[in-house]
Amino acid sequence: MTRTTATMDFYEILALPFTGSSSTAPSKQQIKLAYHKALLRHHPDKAATVATETENGSASSSKTPASTDPRVPYTIDQITTAYKTIADPVLRAEYDRALRLDRLKVAEREKTGDVFHTGLEIVDLEDLACDEGDDGDLWYRGCRCGDERGFSVTEEDLEREAEHGEIVIGCRGCSLWLKILFAVEGDEG
Repeated sequence: MTRTTATMDFYEILALPFTGSSSTAPSKQQIKLAYHKALLRHHPDKAATVATETENGSASSSKTPASTDPRVPYTIDQITTAYKTIADPVLRAEYDRALRLDRLKVAEREKTGDVFHTGLEIVDLEDLACDEGDDGDLWYRGCRCGDERGFSVTEEDLEREAEHGEIVIGCRGCSLWLKILFAVEGDEG
């Protein structure tokens, strides 16, 4: 599976329910019918007609997901890829495994609060340059996108995350992230 196909929900594209089980999977006829409906629903010339018929009630009133709304367009290539994957039992089994795994990962991230950041690098606070000012200290580091101060963190930011001893910040010029580890010195006295 390529990365782009793993992020697209083929069942959503075809307006089919994802059961996750081969025993309750849609039949070949249901898949073919869903494919043809999706082609009509998202065809540039026919989408307006299909939407009007649906609003007037002359189309089938079966329950379909909200994503089958013609205003959320899918390309013919996306619809065809979805059909070819869901219609082939081997490809569907592989896709279903990947989809279940993705959904488990998302559920786990929501539960733990972990979020994956593209291009995350881990550094110590000591690795950043520091400007001392009247308003407080500012630590910064250049980013590979060319921004000399792409990653900037203030003393206030560090105080807010003192309990954790780490802070994750994004570059202000691109999509890279930096996890800064630091230790808070306790008051002795």
